[in-house]
Amino acid sequence: MLFLIAGLASTAGLAAGAAPPQECHGGAIDLGGPTLWAELAGAGEVTVVFETGNGADSTVWTEIAAQVRAAGTRTFLYDRAGTGRSSPDPRLYTIDNEAQALRSLLARCGVGGPVVLAAHSYGGFISQLLAASGRAGDAFRIAGLVLVDANIPAFFTAAEVDAILARYRPQYDALRKQAPALAATIIPILEAYPATVARMRHVRLPARLPVIDIYAEHSWAETAESATAMRAAHIAFAAAGSHRKSVYAAGSSHQVMSDRPDLVVAAIAEAIACARAPGSCRW
Repeated sequence: MLFLIAGLASTAGLAAGAAPPQECHGGAIDLGGPTLWAELAGAGEVTVVFETGNGADSTVWTEIAAQVRAAGTRTFLYDRAGTGRSSPDPRLYTIDNEAQALRSLLARCGVGGPVVLAAHSYGGFISQLLAASGRAGDAFRIAGLVLVDANIPAFFTAAEVDAILARYRPQYDALRKQAPALAATIIPILEAYPATVARMRHVRLPARLPVIDIYAEHSWAETAESATAMRAAHIAFAAAGSHRKSVYAAGSSHQVMSDRPDLVVAAIAEAIACARAPGSCRW
């Protein structure tokens, strides 16, 4: 389905021209909450930042990130709190902490802009919130967004959220026994879903932000009714702006990065081209 991380405190960035700390190139970074693993690699004026879904770590993006670097673009991978090589976050979970965690991590590693965010599943919420949080004069510039079978707020009606919780709550005890560390990360995120969805419904992306929304033929929806509603939400989301487009991943499961990496790499390349020529992309 959809799984994720938590927040941070420090927003201090690098001095102009300073090299990123060594730990940004494949090490642990303490930001005052959890300690997060990050890897800044490659070179280029644009940086592609990869965001994962709930319960996943950055390894789901390894192969695609390598292709992006080979094409001449810098990449930024990280493990969200409680996943991969990152420690848990002891604080109460909120989606705003998630977005602030990533923003703080990027600042610590000197990643300003232009940035293209590539987000899978629940990571779409984090990336949309981050993309909507830019301020006038902000040196941190998000120049493109690639959503990979990502969460679209309009899909998550009260009934859908209730159905998700009804589906997963009976599995909590088994998950705690089989994978206690994963349970400690995932369960608070699931329990926060009503508040998270309410928050995301107020998020508005910049009208001129290039957005490519890839949606899978066989996503995680478990009923035909939900699957139809999910596809409709994706189509309506893309149609809501002249700088947005949708891409249908025929034959793909929710794991589009594995099933249709060609579509994901092509979408990222297109977003990079848009980032290099601001205002040039309308679909």
